[in-house]
Amino acid sequence: LGLALRTRFERSGAVADLDEAIDVARQAVDTTPTDHPDHAGMLSNLGLALRTRFKRSGAVADLDAAIDAGRQAVETTPTDHPDHALYLSILGVALRTRFERSGAVADLDAAVQALVMASEVGSAAPSVRVWAGRAAGGLLASSDLGRAAGLLEGAVRLLPEVAPRGLDRPDQQELLGRLAGLAGDAAALALADLSAPMDERAGRALGLLESGRALLLAQVMATRGDLTDLHASHPHLAEQFTELRDLLDQPPSSSIWFTSTDAGSAPVQDREARDRRRVAAELGVLLEQIRSLEGFTSFALPPTVEELCGQAGPGPVVTFNVNAYRSDALLLTDQGVTVVALPDLTPALVVDHINAFHQALADSGDPDPDADRGAAQRRVREILAWLWDTAVGPALDALDYKKSPADGQEWPRVWWASGGLLSLLPLHAAGHHTSRRDPGYRARTALDRVVSSYTPTIGALGYARQHTTAPPAQAQTLIVAMPTTPGLQHQGRLSEVAREATQLQARLPHPILLTETEPDADTGSAGKGDQTPTRTAVFTHLTEVTIAHFACHGSSHPTDPSQSLLLLHDWQQDPLTVASLAPVNLDHARLAYLSACSTTLTRSQQLLDESIHLTAAFQLAGFPHVIGTLWKINDKYAADIADSFYARLTDSEKHVDTSRAAHALHDTIRSLRDQLPLTPSLWAAHLHAGA
Repeated sequence: LGLALRTRFERSGAVADLDEAIDVARQAVDTTPTDHPDHAGMLSNLGLALRTRFKRSGAVADLDAAIDAGRQAVETTPTDHPDHALYLSILGVALRTRFERSGAVADLDAAVQALVMASEVGSAAPSVRVWAGRAAGGLLASSDLGRAAGLLEGAVRLLPEVAPRGLDRPDQQELLGRLAGLAGDAAALALADLSAPMDERAGRALGLLESGRALLLAQVMATRGDLTDLHASHPHLAEQFTELRDLLDQPPSSSIWFTSTDAGSAPVQDREARDRRRVAAELGVLLEQIRSLEGFTSFALPPTVEELCGQAGPGPVVTFNVNAYRSDALLLTDQGVTVVALPDLTPALVVDHINAFHQALADSGDPDPDADRGAAQRRVREILAWLWDTAVGPALDALDYKKSPADGQEWPRVWWASGGLLSLLPLHAAGHHTSRRDPGYRARTALDRVVSSYTPTIGALGYARQHTTAPPAQAQTLIVAMPTTPGLQHQGRLSEVAREATQLQARLPHPILLTETEPDADTGSAGKGDQTPTRTAVFTHLTEVTIAHFACHGSSHPTDPSQSLLLLHDWQQDPLTVASLAPVNLDHARLAYLSACSTTLTRSQQLLDESIHLTAAFQLAGFPHVIGTLWKINDKYAADIADSFYARLTDSEKHVDTSRAAHALHDTIRSLRDQLPLTPSLWAAHLHAGA
């Protein structure tokens, strides 16, 4: 009853509900025997209600009473009980709240102690332990960097266990979304901890970012190298690990999250507690066994610098970390990891520029004849110049890429692992783009110095490279064309798609065309047949083809990026989404070209580190090369870019060298930029991801 009343207060704001919630919560405590397994849960719920009233009224007596109730809950719960971590965390939050109000150092110390103890309860759900470790690290960040960094590193190491496969994907995203930015915080604190040499700090920070980003893509697409390799060589151990991990992260029946809106329930019974302790112990023993095997010493641990450097042979990987503690570019080469501090790249400033950039993009396409589209393009160029000055330029300078390669010289390649906020901006197009070059012009643009590619993580890049073996002797091409789209206003007409498809049929080997036919004038519906671009038809052909080209509408879901989709004939009934690509087996895949809007855009800020979008999904599903887009693209220029791209990738006999995909796109975009330097919205959206 108390929980229900508190929930109603959260919805309506009626103080009488909150007062009654506290009264009945006290009755629940008083009428439950002190040795009853539910007693601690009753105390904890009372503490939550009292802290809620303190936040509403500011009455210190309520906060003091909340802390007393929290301490009693902790003291009456066995230290190895899974709920012990939960009660410690709730107590830690209450103590932190009192410290923030009074500044009493004793409260700060007690809050840290409670949260650290919570993070160390091995039988607790990993999500509870991660939250507690992060909270403790945040409290220590200003006074004890080394300890804070260690706590956040421990939390990052637990992240892969937070979202078990047994949960639905939306629930997995919700759990990880609550912990957004943890890897970035941990990396920033690791870099700020001056007790270690810089090269050691750099390797540690990069390993943390690698371990804490793109976890769902790695898990769902079966591309976590550790688990995939373990399955291949020791399948029994892999099955044991997965089973124990998933069991351990099932929340106990009394789980209450750390927001005041959650209802919670009674504590688990002793048998469940014993079971969870047994599972935690078994998992620890199993991890020791796995790590004793040759080739698995770092299983479920952040990758070593040596393991990461193995992916930097073809070119450096630049990983950005934009963080409130500090912002940096981590440069991975085959020689190691170096750090470029980026002091002007604060999260608030990046957010401001992202908002301005996307507003300028929208304004640049405003059909109103009175709209100042020239001013909008100027604003886009200004932000691309800012992106160069604060992030991309310093990174390329540090890599000694300071000018354009000489004629006939091979262009160097750079992979961008943007992560977080910078994934919303076109790093490959950063620079000072002008209509004419002065005699002393320096190539102050990424396009004029390097060939750019993107990857969600370094591990994902390694996975893509595993699929770059020689293509089958007879390459086939799937062309999916949607000149009209059922269910959209005006049939979603794309007037240039038919031309795009025709050009590709002439250029590419053994084309298979799936195309939407014009709607019938009487019925308004399109004809159906074997060549209709349904999801089933597309998936059937994907398993056979080397190249897949989609010319259609794309949509980035605003809150659930796993539901971002390509709009095919049956998109309303059976959509081709990010999540739907997981089970597809693409042995022959080499190149996917997504000539659609916003296929590399994640709009959910809480899940930016996860890189959940169509471009990454195609890459991790088996395509080592993917061409995607960051925003809405122009129909005519999209067709021109595709034709120019394939012209650079094929010879007169339709032989396709997909290994040159990044170079072909770079040359295409650079050429169009030279023609239209003042309108970057038309040429800067396209990017290459993968090997």
